[in-house]
Amino acid sequence: MQVSEFSEDHLDVLKELMNIAMGNATASIADLLQAFGTMHIPYISVSDMDGLKLFIEETIPSDPRYYVTKQLFGGEFGGEFIFVMTNESAFNLGNYLYDVSEPNSADILDAVIELTNILSATIISRLTEELNTKVQFFVPSTEVIDGNHLIGVDETLNYHKIIIVSTQMIFQNQNISGHIFILTKDEMIERLRTLIDQKLEELYA
Repeated sequence: MQVSEFSEDHLDVLKELMNIAMGNATASIADLLQAFGTMHIPYISVSDMDGLKLFIEETIPSDPRYYVTKQLFGGEFGGEFIFVMTNESAFNLGNYLYDVSEPNSADILDAVIELTNILSATIISRLTEELNTKVQFFVPSTEVIDGNHLIGVDETLNYHKIIIVSTQMIFQNQNISGHIFILTKDEMIERLRTLIDQKLEELYA
């Protein structure tokens, strides 16, 4: 697929739909944390894995350890949801969510997974609802990764041309933040384009 096949109009529509989905997710997480949070306007681009690596290096602060949760989703449209938290934010999340001064590793991991489940379910479900399609979620996996090696060799092989959807979730008063990436690739980009075309026809019918 050529990049030109996914036009600026497609990107604009996708950004608007993601704004709606992320607004829902912010409200859901605010309910969980009983706190005020914000989510940045999503950055969306057509790229490749080298472009993704560069984007991650430029946007995610350098940290010795990261909690990285990944969840595949599939259906007529599919991809991968990735949520990245620094070790400090994950610790603060465990501290705040379970109201303990020194959360242990199990507390922190549970808190990160719970947060990610809400984010992925809310964002992806609302996006696909707006696109009039359904999605199936697969079991997520969470890793603690040392250094800034968030993209593994296996992922470099699996992804070629991709669409990157990225945003940052911030709960400033609780010192909790995380970066969200939604990746879709190859044939799924073509399916996404078709779903957006159908959405545009519906809007302008």
